[in-house]
Amino acid sequence: MRVPRYVPPLIGSIAAIVAFLMPHPITLHGVGIGDIGPPLVGMAQFIHGSSAYAVRLRAGRLASYPFTTMLVLSPLLVVPIPLVAATFDGLVSFALAEAIRRKGSAWQLLLFVTPSYVAALHSVQWSPLLTAALLVPALLPFAVVKPQIGIVLAAAGHWRTRTIIAAAGIVLLSLAVFPRWPWIWLKSGSLDTYIGRPPLLVGPGVLLLASAYAWRTWRGRCVLAMSLVPQRFFYDQLLLFVAPMSPWQMAVLLATSWTAVGVSRAAGWWIPRSGDQHPLAWIIVVLGFYLPAAAIVVWNEWRRRAGLNSPGPG
Repeated sequence: MRVPRYVPPLIGSIAAIVAFLMPHPITLHGVGIGDIGPPLVGMAQFIHGSSAYAVRLRAGRLASYPFTTMLVLSPLLVVPIPLVAATFDGLVSFALAEAIRRKGSAWQLLLFVTPSYVAALHSVQWSPLLTAALLVPALLPFAVVKPQIGIVLAAAGHWRTRTIIAAAGIVLLSLAVFPRWPWIWLKSGSLDTYIGRPPLLVGPGVLLLASAYAWRTWRGRCVLAMSLVPQRFFYDQLLLFVAPMSPWQMAVLLATSWTAVGVSRAAGWWIPRSGDQHPLAWIIVVLGFYLPAAAIVVWNEWRRRAGLNSPGPG
């Protein structure tokens, strides 16, 4: 069953409205702007002759994005501040829905009711766009906006010569505009404050190495790479929801992931807007998000090697 053409703009519009109405972490002039706030302000400061890496939007030091992120976000500088988060969330949600319409099946629209999508909407994150890039290779150049997830796209994406050239073009343009940014970013970007974790090193995370059994498939490489790179919960895990190959598999992953979120919230291990990354919550993330996704790609690969055409019932 294919997705009708009107669905992506409808989803993008609904996402924009919801994002406009909901609160977001990190504020600018009293307006919630989310995680795109620091790189957007950094770009504005750079344009006006100040340091792109002297941004302070909340108490304490905040790990900065590379200048490539600031460059890609620069068109949003013309958008009124109260509409920035809504505009960004609407665009990346449209991109994900359009990717599903072009390359996926209608049941994959369940991505929009995953805890990771809801978290991405709230935090104003790149993960919907980067998830879309796994389905539509033309979006792969956006891998340069978030390096650790970019590694996942490098491993699992369907790269072609033109997408490699486009990605390189963004990097080269950033160097032409701001030649010294890599050194300044590494020195002044507060990268030591990043508190993300590689799931492989969390509790039972070592079991995620089993996904290497499916390394010949892009879904298997996605889950394996996601288990290796440092990340935060729950928005970064949206890429895991490309692992299912049938509605019943998606239903299983939805059930386990929402259960993980519920347990974390009920136990007080996760408090929205706090930025806390409690170690026990991370174990729950591995149990509820990663191990089911790994089991799905291993199951599907076993069926493929056994000569079975369907990934399972449904």
